[in-house]
Amino acid sequence: MGLKELIAFRAVIEQGTFAKAAEKLHYAQSTVTSQIQRLEKELGFLLFKRGWEAELTEAGRLYAAEVDGLIRHWNHVRGLAAELGNEERGTLSFGVIEPVAEKMLGELLAAFRNEKPGIECAVTIDSSERLALALHDGELSFALCGQPRSLGDAFFDPLYSEEIVFVVDKTHVLAEKESLTLEDFYRYPLVTGGEQCLYHLRLEQTFATYATKPFSYTVSRLSSIPNVASALQGIGAILTSTVVPENMQYMPFALEDSKIPIGLLQNGKSRYRSPGLDVFTQLIRNAHKISASRFSPAHYSEV
Repeated sequence: MGLKELIAFRAVIEQGTFAKAAEKLHYAQSTVTSQIQRLEKELGFLLFKRGWEAELTEAGRLYAAEVDGLIRHWNHVRGLAAELGNEERGTLSFGVIEPVAEKMLGELLAAFRNEKPGIECAVTIDSSERLALALHDGELSFALCGQPRSLGDAFFDPLYSEEIVFVVDKTHVLAEKESLTLEDFYRYPLVTGGEQCLYHLRLEQTFATYATKPFSYTVSRLSSIPNVASALQGIGAILTSTVVPENMQYMPFALEDSKIPIGLLQNGKSRYRSPGLDVFTQLIRNAHKISASRFSPAHYSEV
């Protein structure tokens, strides 16, 4: 039984037909058929009923429930073998939120390449909630993000905190004030991150006790919020790590809970750790103090 056969089996299940599985894997259909036949011969039972559609047999359904674990085990063993030969290879898939990608990702990848030059990296940049879902589905080895609303089988190790801050254009009438009031959020458009952003959810909680919510625009790319807020002559809600253009200025507001913990989110039940995972997470831990000082409100109050 080989890894290619297991991957082909999973692809047929996911795609529904041998032809679509072959297309996804960039194989000829005959290659996928041969791989499935070899797997069936070794197992001693049929995985699919013969026909145009890839319909699983009862034995095939039972085996399908174990295939992801078998693939993870195979990759784990292969990674250990490569490491013992001092040629650790493979792919490390992980996720980060946008502020981390903007400020830390390049440096972390460069440091990791020095430690593990044979390991490729597949990086997903998304909201904390979506990264947590991808981790749960086995698509990621870990995520550097905020703490999601539901941890499930994962565990969260906080490293530093971001803070929610507000910006307006320097030509805005609010720029003449010393701080924002609650009424200001009802007079001018509020520009925030996407609905899955943790700080967007935090702001919703802030306004949940009032009869109406501020008129708002959501922008999934956080780095674009200051420019959008400037064009709309509105108020931009961002995190302290967001780069603010020279035409914008910070406006204090007494938000009840403005801090968003950022840390490592990992699967608590996974028996197998991807090649290089321990090395990469240690690099993150070593860098988090630098990140904390970079993203501190004191630093940005001087901008």
